[in-house]
Amino acid sequence: MRLKPSPSSPDAGAYAGLSAAPALAGHAAGRRPRALSEKQRKQFNLLGMAADRVSEEARDRGRRWLRRLDTIHASGCRSKQQRWTALAALVSPMLARLDLATLCLGWLDENGAFRLNRQRGLAEDSGLSECRVSRTLTALEAAGYVRRRTRRIFKNGQHWVTRVTIHVRPRFFIDLGLGHMLAEVRTRKKAQREAQLRDVRVRQQQAALNELADRSARKHSHRQAQAARRVKEEKRNKAQAQERERQRGALFQQLAGDNPGLSREQLVALVDKHLPRL
Repeated sequence: MRLKPSPSSPDAGAYAGLSAAPALAGHAAGRRPRALSEKQRKQFNLLGMAADRVSEEARDRGRRWLRRLDTIHASGCRSKQQRWTALAALVSPMLARLDLATLCLGWLDENGAFRLNRQRGLAEDSGLSECRVSRTLTALEAAGYVRRRTRRIFKNGQHWVTRVTIHVRPRFFIDLGLGHMLAEVRTRKKAQREAQLRDVRVRQQQAALNELADRSARKHSHRQAQAARRVKEEKRNKAQAQERERQRGALFQQLAGDNPGLSREQLVALVDKHLPRL
């Protein structure tokens, strides 16, 4: 039996948000083009150095960094400058979206579910066409720097959608001379991710306990209301029975005075006929 992936894993990111309204990407969502911010460059020097070294290699072509990308052709020819230019434009938006704990393009939302970033957003933020972004990622896959996984999902039982999970492999940073920094940063980010997930689990457990307590309180209140209604109904029935018995007694006395020749059993039968017991 195939186990269901954890909501916080990149494998589950393809299924996140399928029940919600389709999100708009890039400028259609009303946001500015995304690239590495100064905060990301300062907080994670790894990302800033990686982007700078890719730009340096794309500009100088000195075969200092990412040599595997320059040798992906079986003929032995070097990769064309257009491919390096596209990578230089793509690297900053790509690294800005990188989850360093998993090396997947995406993020954890406040509920601990992993959300994927789309190729369309990369295209809009880098100024490249979607086809050119796809070709650049294909070249990075051939060099062993990126791994993509495509899923076709039947959304809401109505139509098929495609979700692409993009992983940046550690080899990308190793060939940029940043393998040691990647190991240090990933260790910290994994610890932060675990702390974040623990906080999410605590909040979810507390919410579940609160819901259980609320459900128990509602059930108790419902039972109390039912018991109060039963007590009220029993009192009303008892009062009605007592009033009926009083009426039967008065009728019995009246019939006994009007019919002195009737026996007690006959009088009771007449009373039951006119005023049956409740």
